[in-house]
This record gives sequence, C-alpha cells and structure tokens, in this order.
Amino acid sequence: MLQIATGKLFTRPAGRKNRLRGMLYTNAILAREDAVETNAGRLLPSSSYSIRPTVLIYEFTEHMEEEEQGPGVLVSSTVDPYLQDYSVVASFALNCVCTPDVDLARRLTAGQRGLATRIAPQTLVRRFFDGDIWCKPDELKFLEEFVAKLIGMPRRTFLGVMRALRTYVNGMHRIADDLELAYTLLVASVESLAQDFDGHESDWDSFDERKRKAVDEALSGADEVIAQRVREALLRVEHVALARRFREFAVAHTPSTYFRQASDTANGPLLGRSDLAEVLGTAYQSRSKYVHQLRRLPDAVTLGHGHGETAIEDRTTHLTLQGLSRLMRSVIVEFAMRQPTVLHEPYNYHLERSGVVQMRMAPQYWVGRAEGDISKAGRDKLEGFLEQLASCLLREPDAVVTDLRPVLAVACEIVPRLEKRLRLPYLALHALFNMHVAKQNLAAMPSAIEALIQEELGEPSSEALVAHALTGQTVQCSLEVHREALKTYFRRRAAANGLRFPRLFEAAIALELAERLRCAGDMEGCRRVVALVVENNPGHTRLLEAERNLMPAVQISWRDVMLPSAEQPQQQST
Repeated sequence: MLQIATGKLFTRPAGRKNRLRGMLYTNAILAREDAVETNAGRLLPSSSYSIRPTVLIYEFTEHMEEEEQGPGVLVSSTVDPYLQDYSVVASFALNCVCTPDVDLARRLTAGQRGLATRIAPQTLVRRFFDGDIWCKPDELKFLEEFVAKLIGMPRRTFLGVMRALRTYVNGMHRIADDLELAYTLLVASVESLAQDFDGHESDWDSFDERKRKAVDEALSGADEVIAQRVREALLRVEHVALARRFREFAVAHTPSTYFRQASDTANGPLLGRSDLAEVLGTAYQSRSKYVHQLRRLPDAVTLGHGHGETAIEDRTTHLTLQGLSRLMRSVIVEFAMRQPTVLHEPYNYHLERSGVVQMRMAPQYWVGRAEGDISKAGRDKLEGFLEQLASCLLREPDAVVTDLRPVLAVACEIVPRLEKRLRLPYLALHALFNMHVAKQNLAAMPSAIEALIQEELGEPSSEALVAHALTGQTVQCSLEVHREALKTYFRRRAAANGLRFPRLFEAAIALELAERLRCAGDMEGCRRVVALVVENNPGHTRLLEAERNLMPAVQISWRDVMLPSAEQPQQQST
C-alpha cells in the first residue's frame, strides 16, 4: 500500500490527496526536535517522554489516482493499512518494536517471561525488545535511506521485500511465545527472497541426491534421449535444492563488513566467516524439522548465552536466535540496497489495494454471455448452470436458471470442430438445459449435435455421469468402469482441467452407482458408496436415514433422498 499511495504506479494524474495521520507505539525514542522525513511519510515524536510505550505520530499524504466519478470509486483507504505497512518497515529498519497495537507493544517490551518459553525475549535477542531504545542520528538516517530504496524498487521486487519484512518482524514477535516458530519464520523471511530472486535454474545436479541416484540407476539401460526427457520432466515438477539455494543466497548477500562490525555488548561468540555456510545449513534443517516434525530447537540454541551468536551441540555449530535475527536482517538489508530503483512504473495495482478481494461472480452474471471466443468456456458454463440448477432443485431463495440459448446457438457452430475435452461440457450442457426448461424455451439442437450427445455422452466421463444421473438414464458400461469413472471425477475435480459439481450432483452420481451395485447384489460395495456420500454431506439427516435403512430390496433414488419431498417447482428463467 505504501508504494501505491505515492503515485509511482499511476497511469493517470492524482485526482485526490488525503492527509492521513495515525499513532504507532514503540520502544524507540526520538529526540524531541526530530521529525523523520521519509518517502512514505513522516514520524513525529510525542511531547512526553514519560509515556510507555513511546507514541509516534505518523503522517502521510495518500495520493488517489484520478478516476471517473461514479459508483465504486475509492475515496481513501484510510490510515490503517499504511500504519500496518509503515510499522513493519520502521520496526525492521530501526531494529525495534513498532506497531499500531499498544497492547502488543506493551507485552513485547515489558520484560516478562513467555508463558510457553518461560524466558524473557530480551535475554535471547539484544536491543529489539528493550524497554527504551534511544535512536541515534545515523539510525534515523538509515530509516530514511531504506524507505527511499524500498519505495523506489520495481513493483515485483517491492512486494517480495515487503513479504520478507513482514515475515521477519512476525518472527521477532514470536520470540516472546514460541521459539521454534520464531526461528522458522526468520529463516523463511530470507528463503522467500531466495526462491523469488536468486535467478536459479534447475539442473540435474541440483536434484535431491538420493532421488537422483535412484533415477539414474533406473535409467541406466534406457535410450539417452528418453533418459534426458525423463530428467527434464522431473526437474520441471520438483522443487530442487531448496536448502542449497537458501544457503547460497544468504552467503552471496553477506558482505565482509558484516564480520568487521565492532561489538562490546555480546558475552558469547560472534559468527565467523568460516562458520557461515555450516550455520546456514543447520538453520535450514531446524526450520525443516519444525515444519515437518514439530521438533524443538537444540537446548544450546535457546539458553541465551549472553547474546552470543553461535552455539555448539554435538560438534555442530548452530545460530542462536540473536545470531539468526542479526544475520537474516543483514541479508535482507543487503539485498534491498543492491536493487535498482525506478521513478515511475505504470502498473495495475487495483487488486493489491487493502481490503480488495477476488471472488467468483454468481453464474447469472456470466454464464449466459456468448460474446468473444467461448470455445474453452464449456467447463465453466456447465459448472455455472449446474450451480443454478442445484439451487432451483433445492428451492433456495431467488434461484434462477439463465437462458442459455444464445450460448448454445454459438456452441452448435463450433462444437463439432473442438477437441473432445472441450466438446463434452457443451454436449452435457445442451442436453441438461433442454431437459430443465419449458418447451417454448428449448434450445435448437441440430442433428449433428444430437448424434454427438448420443455417441460421446454414452462413454464414461464426468460429464456423462452427471448427464445420466439428471436424465434418469443408467450408465451403459460395466460396474468396474462406472466405479473408476466416479473415482476419476473425485480425483480430478480440483485439477486445472477438471470439473466440480455442486454437492447435490456429486451425491447424485455416487448414488446412481450405489443403485447399480444394489441391483447387482453387491451390498457391501453399495454400502461403501453410500457411506462416501454420507460423509461428503455431513449433517444431511435424510442421507443418514437412508444409510440406516439400506436394504437389498429397497431402490435407491437420489432425488428421493437429496431433494425436498414436496413436488418439485418449475424453474424460473432469466
């Protein structure tokens, strides 16, 4: 949000300027005459030094891009999102607690032991959690320079660095209550930058050594061209060398000056250059052990050590929380300061503004649109129609079925030329629409389309399953093929080219299989399928009742079980 409001990303002039002001709570103390001017606003100290935590006034001029006046024009995002972002930047740059939440600031700087950690965070990390931090002129100057560099970054880089800053600051906050989570977040703050900005290109040597050797052995007798294609395919889908990429990125962004900074506040060992690669490796291992196994950090890491930066356990050198926090902060700073800056970068930022979320619109707003190229829209339109149809069958308020005749008229022209995976949804849509509308609203169905429906919806597919269930026809294939088609639907429904039906119709296609199994005398298989439907529709009382009353001689009708018992209403059409 900070970068957006400066106007750097605008394609039109600023049409409105809002002077915003808010309060931040911190343990950083500015001299009374100081006002820190940055490219993302200014910080003013409180007039009283007796208030704890210290209050800072944040002032910012929000630029709003000029837009046509009318509904939906945003006048201001208010100060809250800017307070959140600026507090993260200030906390990171000044190495202090800084937050819009006064209670959080009090808790972190009170010097109290954590309920779970049983240790005060000040004993693990120096400065950040101290009660009072008197900021020196060079520290305030660094804040100004860091904010200028941050705001000047290209948008993609800015977003990546802001993610790293938030993760780092969140990790520091967690030191007060969860040391393992804090350690993991601090590692993740730099790992995120390594993943996005290290320019890594996977090669076979980057592949996990155990997997690489196993694959190489399996391919030892294969044609070399085929073997290379297999390796390339594995590289495209595997996340390779994550630990190595993190380690190499951190080493590359740790300058020699890092090891030349004088320190008279640490009573334990400081990190040396020869230990850097080793401690980065063990830090990543600790992060992985916590994420995958909830393993605790070694005791040597969590005992404080007088703010020493390394500790040795079982002949292995580890970073303490003091060492890790200092190193990760240094790496982020170094990365940020190496980035180029641009004065103006036209960019579509509208979906990145605070409070803006993306949601799929209700089908009635798009399912009936026939403009443009709709050759690849069959799956979405079938899903949208089934969503509307389910609402009507379940008698939900304001349920409607959109008039799809314009869409189906266009589809009739293009469907015969489409590949089968794009054609099937339109065939099912055509058949189901005509089944559920009044006679005068039927869509024209050329003989070629009718022939395709008979031929291709007669073969097992997700589209065929729902078409048969809703038309009351039995799937013409073996039970094993039918069972496999149902499994394929559930396995593929979340895939990029899968179909997802409303729960009502998922229950319908499963209960159709259950009925076929009952008729074949396979009551055990029938009960398993019914149990699946029951567990996919938790709390459905009529399904539970049907499961209890399941008998070899009693027919299973999905309509009787799933739909309201009274006579079905006529569907509305829009």
